[in-house]
Amino acid sequence: MSPVTIADAAAPPVLADKNQPTSGLFVSQFVLEQLKAWKVEWIYGVIGDANLSLLDELGKQNAIRYVACRHETAAALMASAEAKLTGKTAVCLATSGPGVTNMLNGLADAAMDRAPVLALSGQVETAKIGTRTKQYVDQQKLNAAIAGKSELVTHADALPELMEQALVRGLLQGQVTHLSIPKDLYPVKVKGEIKPYAAHLHQPLAAPDNEIAELAALLASAERPVLYIGRGVKQTAEDVLRLAEKLSAAVITTLPARPLFPNDHECYAGGLGQAGSEASSVLLSESDLIVMLGATWWPDDYVPAQARIVQVDWNREAIGLGHPLHKGVVGDLGQIVPKLAAAEHLSAKDRGAWRTRVREVCTGWKRQIEAEARADGTPIPPQRVMKTIADHVSDQAIVAVDTGDHTLWFNRIFQAKAGQDILISGRWRTLGFALPAAIAAKLCYPERQVIAVAGDGGVVQTLMEFQTAAEQRLPIVLVVLNNGAYAMEQDRMNVAGMNLIGSALRPPDFAAIAEACGGSGYRASSADELEQSLRQALTGSEPALLDVRTAATPVPHTKI
Repeated sequence: MSPVTIADAAAPPVLADKNQPTSGLFVSQFVLEQLKAWKVEWIYGVIGDANLSLLDELGKQNAIRYVACRHETAAALMASAEAKLTGKTAVCLATSGPGVTNMLNGLADAAMDRAPVLALSGQVETAKIGTRTKQYVDQQKLNAAIAGKSELVTHADALPELMEQALVRGLLQGQVTHLSIPKDLYPVKVKGEIKPYAAHLHQPLAAPDNEIAELAALLASAERPVLYIGRGVKQTAEDVLRLAEKLSAAVITTLPARPLFPNDHECYAGGLGQAGSEASSVLLSESDLIVMLGATWWPDDYVPAQARIVQVDWNREAIGLGHPLHKGVVGDLGQIVPKLAAAEHLSAKDRGAWRTRVREVCTGWKRQIEAEARADGTPIPPQRVMKTIADHVSDQAIVAVDTGDHTLWFNRIFQAKAGQDILISGRWRTLGFALPAAIAAKLCYPERQVIAVAGDGGVVQTLMEFQTAAEQRLPIVLVVLNNGAYAMEQDRMNVAGMNLIGSALRPPDFAAIAEACGGSGYRASSADELEQSLRQALTGSEPALLDVRTAATPVPHTKI
């Protein structure tokens, strides 16, 4: 074949006679093969008329397991939890109309916490799109407020590019992506090729050396430094400890990052915000330099006015949001933190007075929460419940925490250990997160102990997924703090002198529901019963629910 020359410019393009290869796969097969190429292992979903063909193909293979959920919200929450826990793309599935609509709450949780979730939904036949046919809704408009990218697959040959865009964008930008597939396209063959996961997608983003040097100079000059760390430092937690000790810095964590710094360290000041500690508020108010490492959340009432704030994160969009910013550094924390920790001149300044102050404040705080955690009575104080859970879960446990009053008590009292993971609905804060999250966690890490902590108001949102756990034979433990109220809202209404309408609950027999769903149910009204039941539940071979009669104790600093 002769080389192409400029003289051939008027001829057809050099690839014009090359037809795009046919994959030989139907749309339903192509979807699964593309997900396999990206090492997807689970699809969480609910069956419906518009996804039957995809489920049929799922049933013909073993590489991807399908988890049949009771509700699409729970399916999306499972995918969100998997993505948060593993950092990989997770997938959920729904049918058209009500199915995709029900997914929105779970997808919003993933979107707000930047968890890469690909949502697949069936759609009505292409000829009926835009008509008044049953279960039709414009899914792209429906998902517009949540998904970073939502596309309707209008032709089988568009599928390869649309799937590649959705997978890459979701992973790199931490976004929810969504594809609607009309049900009449599933049996159509696809032109195009499977695109494997490419190594460059996880290539670290290196910060320039001069940026790291400037950051090191700021740290070296600080007299009262504080490190505020988030889950972004997970891969470099040991270097964070070295850096903190070299600087004599106080350390504050987000709730998911609690296991990433020794909770018994003399410089650990606990969490931030109402669910955090008084110690963190005191030390932040006295600090002259606060360095945020992989943390992106800062409640408005807890932003100090006097300190310079430096933020380091891979996501440039998150830097400076919600707080003043002295300097931002974009890059991979796995590269930046070790270099900072290795810088010898950081410890040159005498910070003896600050070290003593940090130790004094943190020691006083630890004495306070230890005293709170010893509280006893019937019903059981929530502080005692959290201390008991902390004492009995394994060092490698995954703890999924729901949203509610108990979340504040958990962050205040629970002493996390290295090797543990904490899953929460961070910014979306949906009720019903914990149980679906625990199911996903146990599927992903069957060798690890998994426990869900929920309130009586939140758990009912997704409680029937306990049957999903039983069907999957997952020995997870669900602890329900049963105080007969939406306690967080009730306490705030009380403080404001409001009518308490809507805040009281008449909880069902949670233990009986667990047994009816195929698991074990326990009840505890005293600290001794709690310890005994929790030990039994944690050693069982089936899902267990522990109904704990809990006192409705207001969290400190409650306000409307």
